Amino acid sequence: MPPTDPRLSRRWFLAAASTACLALPASPRAQTDGFRVLRARGDARPPIWSYDGAVPGPTLRLKRGEELRVRLVNELPEPTTIHWHGVRLPNSMDGVPHLTQAPVAPGASFDYRFRAPDAGTFCYYAPGQEDRGLYGALIVEEGQAVGVDREIVLALGVPGEPGGAGGSLLVNGSVRPNIPVKAGERLRLRLINATRARGLAVRVDGHSMWVMAIDGQPAEPFLARERVALAPGSRVDLFIDTLREPGTSSPLLAGFREEEPIAQLVYETTGDARAARRSDPLPLPANPLPARIDLKNSLKVELALGSAKPLDPAGAPLFTVRRGRAVTLALRNPAGHPHAVHLHGHHFRLLDRLDDGWKPYWLDTLVVGEQVERIAFVADNPGKWLIHSRRLEQTGTDVAVWFAVT
Repeated sequence: MPPTDPRLSRRWFLAAASTACLALPASPRAQTDGFRVLRARGDARPPIWSYDGAVPGPTLRLKRGEELRVRLVNELPEPTTIHWHGVRLPNSMDGVPHLTQAPVAPGASFDYRFRAPDAGTFCYYAPGQEDRGLYGALIVEEGQAVGVDREIVLALGVPGEPGGAGGSLLVNGSVRPNIPVKAGERLRLRLINATRARGLAVRVDGHSMWVMAIDGQPAEPFLARERVALAPGSRVDLFIDTLREPGTSSPLLAGFREEEPIAQLVYETTGDARAARRSDPLPLPANPLPARIDLKNSLKVELALGSAKPLDPAGAPLFTVRRGRAVTLALRNPAGHPHAVHLHGHHFRLLDRLDDGWKPYWLDTLVVGEQVERIAFVADNPGKWLIHSRRLEQTGTDVAVWFAVT
């Protein structure tokens, strides 16, 4: 992941490019009047907080179109909320303190309830508290089979490190865990960068990696040449075929400037030692995103990342747009230090620099370096939505503006 221009483009992906859930806790069946109860726990002294006593928190699963019902119970010494990162959900459920809801006070609870319009890999976390361990995976399953033998969810985090910018990189809360695999499998790896401020480049040594989805949205499948890049909060779905000999192992490596092993695929001693290469994977089922974006008549807006300030919910929005209109947003970074920018409530296209074409995938998070990046989206979700920016590898650099869709 180049530090000067770590943009999420196809060229960058190609150039840069335990157990079934690797001890990632499954969602317990604790229900109260139809709601899954999720307890945020911790006290004032230990650095690690948790959901239901686990880091990461429970993996929440549902199928596309189903309703998620989660009751957050706050057992922390300070207020909290849950943001459902990457989900195109109703504005009142977005979990931004003071903008979309009042913070949940210690000892109080809040009910999150929404239908998931898109299948994909998402995550949830407590805004401003995720580096202390308050994060987890949200998996929205397709309504049909996708041609894999097994899937593995891998949440990469740095709990307990202020800002999440340093320290050992953990995989599902563990240091360098073993991931058991069998020769001859096709695996779906759901990678989640749950760090607060670390950009990551990931590869599986000795294996070809098909990029199948980015930020929860299906992409036209392509082979990553070496590594795949994940900004903080980004997700990538990979298909890999386990074609090595039984009894061997392969490291999963990740890093920003320097690469290190973070886990290991360990082949069982039994299995097909002569597993044949499979045919190229078919695209994942499409989600209901806009088929076109009217760039010509879009609202043109510019945002200088260095001029943003901590969120002021009582202030004026960056812009107001009527529902259904397209927006073209130019992101300028005068200082040049890479920033991760996350758009709430929508997915966007990254526009080409030389014309008005766009990259062949959707994003909700983008790393902006020295060059101006332009994104476009259809403002089809009413409410007050955050544009959140954070400088990579730095603590205390969170800034945000908001816009209104009416």
